[in-house]
Amino acid sequence: MSLFSEIEKTIERGFRHWTERMFGPADSNELLLVHRGILEEIESKVQVVARGRRIFPFPRVVVTLVAAESERRTLLQAAFGERLGDDVREALEGSACELPRGFSVEVRTAETGLRAFEIEYLAEPAKTVEPVAAAPAAEGRLIVVKGKTDRGEYSLGRSRTNIGRMPELTDADHRIIRRNDVVFEEGADEANATVSRKHAHVRLDGADYRLCDDGSEFGTRVFRDGRSIEVPSGDRRGEKLRAGDEIYLGRACLRFERE
Repeated sequence: MSLFSEIEKTIERGFRHWTERMFGPADSNELLLVHRGILEEIESKVQVVARGRRIFPFPRVVVTLVAAESERRTLLQAAFGERLGDDVREALEGSACELPRGFSVEVRTAETGLRAFEIEYLAEPAKTVEPVAAAPAAEGRLIVVKGKTDRGEYSLGRSRTNIGRMPELTDADHRIIRRNDVVFEEGADEANATVSRKHAHVRLDGADYRLCDDGSEFGTRVFRDGRSIEVPSGDRRGEKLRAGDEIYLGRACLRFERE
């Protein structure tokens, strides 16, 4: 059984909806099989070290998609070029796997190859041009407005902050598939009962924070400037957060602040 099976389901739903809309159901089915195969192969490179820590030892992954026809290569690049890196990162980080500094996924295409895709695992990160120094953006934080958690405020210092009901989720073989950073206590009150076990996450995207729903039962929405904004389930882009936003997870509520 795949270590990331539950997480992959959410990622695959988003990928399927997007490719069906962009390329049609027939191409979407084929692309989904390739997408799943890539995630499963990358998953096999995860290493378990001392005290059960999961690490991915390669800072750079190069995925080459193979197709003889130029039109097919163009389609593959369009389908995977912008999404695959985020999907791989989401699968690994969402399963409490530590990534090396500078982790990146590069997508290429080729006319010939032994199979539909080839993956290279490189020990050195991609070289980048040093950006001009800029003032660091203020770190975000979540303040508990409604619902019971172990504390009233959470800093958003990580690249991904998981929100849910239960500290850890396991699969049928009792392997941890997700750890929540903001935990609404099981059975604490009525608001907490509307928070799913893997409800949502906040992702640092450059200088912005984005809120994504992870297939929750009672939905995720943002209340801003007198209006309610629904966060689509399984949409990996999510909703960009602004200071003062109230985040509703079912009936539980957090406020996003950034000073």
